Amino acid sequence: MTTPVVEARAVGRVLGEEVKQEVLKDVDLSVAPGEFVALTGHSGSGKSTLLYLLGILDRPTKGSVWVDGVDAGPLDDDERAALRNNKLGFVFQFHFLLGEFSAEENVMIPMLRRGVPRDEASGRAKKTLERLGIPELAGRRPGQMSGGQQQRVSIARAIANEPKLLLADEPTGNLDSVNAAVVMELFEKMSEDLGMAMVMVTHDNAFAARAARRLVMRDGRIVEEHARGT
Repeated sequence: MTTPVVEARAVGRVLGEEVKQEVLKDVDLSVAPGEFVALTGHSGSGKSTLLYLLGILDRPTKGSVWVDGVDAGPLDDDERAALRNNKLGFVFQFHFLLGEFSAEENVMIPMLRRGVPRDEASGRAKKTLERLGIPELAGRRPGQMSGGQQQRVSIARAIANEPKLLLADEPTGNLDSVNAAVVMELFEKMSEDLGMAMVMVTHDNAFAARAARRLVMRDGRIVEEHARGT
């Protein structure tokens, strides 16, 4: 049996100290290698909270999150950071590129943190930018790029370590329709060509419908599941 790339088992999350709010309620989710999953639902339904738990950027109040067969619960902060860097990639609505570095240098950062020699990281960064159709941006800094170009560089950075799972939180939310379509095409290509699993939070139902599975969240629970084309 294939090990899920990420799995949430009866996950719950409560926020707040004096006034507590249960934002996730006994959520179960399993994502297979190469699977493209979209999380949809109204604001406050728990989508981003679930995504951050899957990315072990936060800890559940109850239940457990497993990444590539490893229970993240018992891990300390350094072990969790290493697991994220080795297995996961992240794309957010805002690119969070470092303005003082070129596109190539921004893409190199996850590899350098993993211990990849600088020359090798540089070569892989160039190849990744070329794979995404933006080799000409290698020497440019973020301030010299359009919003769409910056987001594509952030995707290159996210996949530089060839993660098993890419997590995206509203990756097209800050883009115009043309650049949003380009980003979605890149996601589909990475899923199909690289066999990379993806979980994407989006408010765009048209984009969500392009995922293999579309999950609808409401009040902290997954309440609907749809396959592509349904």
